[in-house]
Amino acid sequence: MSSDSVPRAQRKRRVQVSRRRSNSRKKTASQQKGKPRAPRYSSFTEREKSAYDRTTNLVTGLRRGEGPYTKLRRKYHLGSPTARKYGGRDLIGGANGKPVRASKSDRRVRDLMFPTSSGDVPIRTRSSRDATKLSEFFHDRDNFLRGKLSAEAFESRWRGVHVAGEEVFSNVVAILEMADADVLNLENLYASTTENR
Repeated sequence: MSSDSVPRAQRKRRVQVSRRRSNSRKKTASQQKGKPRAPRYSSFTEREKSAYDRTTNLVTGLRRGEGPYTKLRRKYHLGSPTARKYGGRDLIGGANGKPVRASKSDRRVRDLMFPTSSGDVPIRTRSSRDATKLSEFFHDRDNFLRGKLSAEAFESRWRGVHVAGEEVFSNVVAILEMADADVLNLENLYASTTENR
């Protein structure tokens, strides 16, 4: 069929559709090319790792309602530019007088302690939900060891529970023995390891 036999309006629509598709492809390619990739934790200097970890604590504190943004920044010794730099999309708001809040969840690097049959061992996770679940476990375990939570309540709550694909260790008899042997990490949920993230 010759171009002369195609109505002018139909040819015009074809040209417009073709241009829109071309512009859309160019825009997508431009966005992908211009979007900076977040730096890998392993590429950070020790100072940058420290700032990142303190910002993670800030984000977690905001999510748990431990205080307003400014107060938590002071607690973790963070300036606003540093907190924004390492907080990224996990810190929301702050413009037009709105308070800064944390995202509902995140994929930040965290080194945590995980309860096993041989004691608490460090694990690495990017799930804030895993971090929250482990925090709840250690809170309950601490209450159990202090006599504030019964053995039956602790075991029924945590028996068979998996975090980060592994089952948390909730055998109360063994936990008491490990506590007496001073092999449990009773001070801090977060591990001290920082290498190889």
